[in-house]
Amino acid sequence: MRQFFAAWDPAWRWILILGMRELRSNPGALGELASAEADGHAGWAEESYTYGPLSLGITAAAVNESAQHCEDLFALLRFLREEAHFAKEMANYSAGKVVRVGRELADADDARISRLFLVPDPATVRTGLAAAADPESAIASVEAGRARLGEMVRQTAAFYRTYEDFHIHYKHGLKLPLSPFGIPTQDAINERKTDVKSPLFSYTNEPIAAMVRRPQAEQMMMLRLGPAQRANVTRLVEDRNLLRLRFAHDVDLDEIVDRSRIVLRLLQLAQANRLALGEVDEGNQRFSVPGGAKWEQVDVLVRLERTLTLGDFRSPV
Repeated sequence: MRQFFAAWDPAWRWILILGMRELRSNPGALGELASAEADGHAGWAEESYTYGPLSLGITAAAVNESAQHCEDLFALLRFLREEAHFAKEMANYSAGKVVRVGRELADADDARISRLFLVPDPATVRTGLAAAADPESAIASVEAGRARLGEMVRQTAAFYRTYEDFHIHYKHGLKLPLSPFGIPTQDAINERKTDVKSPLFSYTNEPIAAMVRRPQAEQMMMLRLGPAQRANVTRLVEDRNLLRLRFAHDVDLDEIVDRSRIVLRLLQLAQANRLALGEVDEGNQRFSVPGGAKWEQVDVLVRLERTLTLGDFRSPV
């Protein structure tokens, strides 16, 4: 476990997403680079391309990375309390098991989330802070951090649930239409220059009955049909052999970057608490909870009669 964390860097994916936002804010430079690399493929440097397919592709990639960042967190939380088979589990877990963790966390209470992050329960915290200079203030600070931690995790799980379907589509890149309505208009280009927002679409052949159960914003849009398709539209739909567009998300990369930052903080907290577990420094044991500031981490020292172990953080029967 210590070897894993020594070689691990939880920040790189957030930094990558940060870089994608930078690319999206100035896609022209990337288009010019691509044009030069391709011996003057002029079309890749034109605004109709850089603020069209390229901007949508960069946005799609950032969404995918942010969803994968969430999966990183879910996987770590699933195996963080593994005592004997940490290496075996971390190297061989299935995506399905990890996704189930994320779904369960959307409704998890603060107590369960605290156990996952190896944050001692309130009674243990009260005992461990009894000798603090201002015990009630110290306890209140920890409990505020506990509540903050719970909210951060639940919101992250909800975020993943929102983008999970698109994440799966992204992994099969042929399902992403990056010019869903042809060349973007000049008005659309001018608007995309003012922020880092982009709409994302996906192709679907989903049955009509399944599509109508989706929210209004995610309803299908029929592509223009030729004479042969129009004559056989019912059979094509029944056979799921008619390609249609579905609006997936209207994405603001500022929000994607901030969500990934929160995931990074959660990964750092999980790492810090796992490495601190079992360590005693002059009779004190350490754990951390998130503070109120953007990057704040509150490190807490408690004095207990015995050293906490992984067994103290098992879920109650």
